[in-house]
Amino acid sequence: MNNPLFLVITIPFIVAIINLVLPVVLRKILSFIGLAYTLFLSIQILIKDELTYTLFGKVILQNDNLSNFILVFISILSVIILIYSLKNVDKGVESKYFLLLPATVALCNGVALSVNMYSFIIFWGLSGLMVYLFGLLNSEIGAESSKKTFLIIGASDSLLILGFAALFHISGGASNIFRMNVDFSAALNYIAFFCLLLASFAKAGAFPMHSWIPDFAKDAPIESVALLPAALDKLLGIYFLARIMMNFFQITLTIKVIVMCLGAFTIVIAVMMALIQHNGRKLLGYHAVSQVGYMVLGIGTGNPIGIIGGLFHMVNNAIYKSSLFLSLGSVEKKTGTADLDDMGGLARKMPLTFIGALIGALAISGVPPLNGFVSKWLVYQGVLQEANGSSQIAQIIINICLIFAVFGSALTLASFMKFLHAIFLSRLPKKYENIKEISANNWIANMLLSLLCVIFGLFAMAIPIKIFIAPSLPGHPLVNSMLLGFYQPGVILLLFGVAFVVGIILFLLIKNIRFDDIYVGGMEGEEKHSVPGTDFYNDIRNMSPLRKLYDWAERKFFDIYDMGRKFVFFFSEIFQELHTGLLHTYAMWILAGFIIITIIILGYIH
Repeated sequence: MNNPLFLVITIPFIVAIINLVLPVVLRKILSFIGLAYTLFLSIQILIKDELTYTLFGKVILQNDNLSNFILVFISILSVIILIYSLKNVDKGVESKYFLLLPATVALCNGVALSVNMYSFIIFWGLSGLMVYLFGLLNSEIGAESSKKTFLIIGASDSLLILGFAALFHISGGASNIFRMNVDFSAALNYIAFFCLLLASFAKAGAFPMHSWIPDFAKDAPIESVALLPAALDKLLGIYFLARIMMNFFQITLTIKVIVMCLGAFTIVIAVMMALIQHNGRKLLGYHAVSQVGYMVLGIGTGNPIGIIGGLFHMVNNAIYKSSLFLSLGSVEKKTGTADLDDMGGLARKMPLTFIGALIGALAISGVPPLNGFVSKWLVYQGVLQEANGSSQIAQIIINICLIFAVFGSALTLASFMKFLHAIFLSRLPKKYENIKEISANNWIANMLLSLLCVIFGLFAMAIPIKIFIAPSLPGHPLVNSMLLGFYQPGVILLLFGVAFVVGIILFLLIKNIRFDDIYVGGMEGEEKHSVPGTDFYNDIRNMSPLRKLYDWAERKFFDIYDMGRKFVFFFSEIFQELHTGLLHTYAMWILAGFIIITIIILGYIH
């Protein structure tokens, strides 16, 4: 079978099957060869005309510009993360890890290429199962978060099936998901839309289906976190959202405003939670949620600039979020902890890891000329364009969404100042004095991701937007000079370079720096008296306007999993009280059920 669409799925899957019987070293080699060849096939698919793969007379797989774009970046990110994983994966999980990794890539490729509802549901559901299995790798501490992940994603799979069933009925039996164009003329159409929307939100990690990501990030192996919620799941979830907004439905202004509001709320609620975290994994987990808000906000505008911005931010986030998780993973492998209060001063010991974390932190914070700034800039332009010409009420709501997005970006920068200071720039604890840089494969993978952050910032128009993203918009030509406004990355880079050189010159000329020891009560301070990088943010937690919201968050009021569990337990306790297990009570419930069913049938007949 020479069809590239078939091979790009079957080759990594065959690698996973063969890895069942190979030793770990050969699993690594075979996984690298298989994923590298899959990347080669993905690039071939990108440059070829539209391809199809049929099974039993039905088109199952098909590519277009949007699926090509997603397919290439699934392969790029999986290869880079595989390079990172070649050494220093926990010995207790690496054999299973190199079994799950190629299988996951195969299933994700299947999602990107599926044009048939049935094949899409199968690949989508199995890719969600991979998240659960990756979480179980760390069986000692990951069981509860894996169960939470499984239930949320499993519930979203049910919504996906329900939404597709509704679309199947509305469209008169059509199963090709590339050719839907449903209006909102009936209640069933709205049900289909919101079911599919929530399914995409669960995969990407947007509110209210987001709560599995911080827990998964805290408990799963760091390589698994970088691969799935940070990268591949984001690509698939936002890819599906783009399909919903561009191919499935005729989107109205009301729907756009609802989606944009959900995006803006996702940004703010998640970044506020990230701001107060003391665990580096959970901090990055909440930021993985917050950044989805920008993607949802951009795609929710429904206009070309906003959609390009949302899709570009999807790719950018997968790049720098993976880099940040891998940077933290490198530090964790050397220190044995992800607790921000227990680290500091590691920039001198791990300079390459620090550079990767610094670039990732600046990129996610939207600092020019890195890639995160460009995609946020496009999202903002798309929001303003959508507000222009809308009704007065819609304009007010859309502009509030924009304010939330800009405010969220400022809080992201504040959060990563804490992240960098707490890990790399504060006082080095004595127990870490002998730490050295991580293995070459780890920092090489991180440097590759950092390089992409720089390239996609400086050459945003020439490479990612022109080659991959703009062609994904059917009927929307690339808006050349207006797309980025007056933004010139070369000028920005020159100004930053001049400021950096001036700063170095002033430092060399003055060198008026004094280092003093800490004294407490006239005595030389001990290490425990040093001020950690997280202390300032404790005040934010205790501010009177925010304290109540944080209290609610800690009581899981915004966690759909916890609220659903309480709801189920509430009714189960009621039923336990009503059904005592006695025979006569059981007979009464049977009789009552029979009477109710009889009444329903008689009412239906009449």
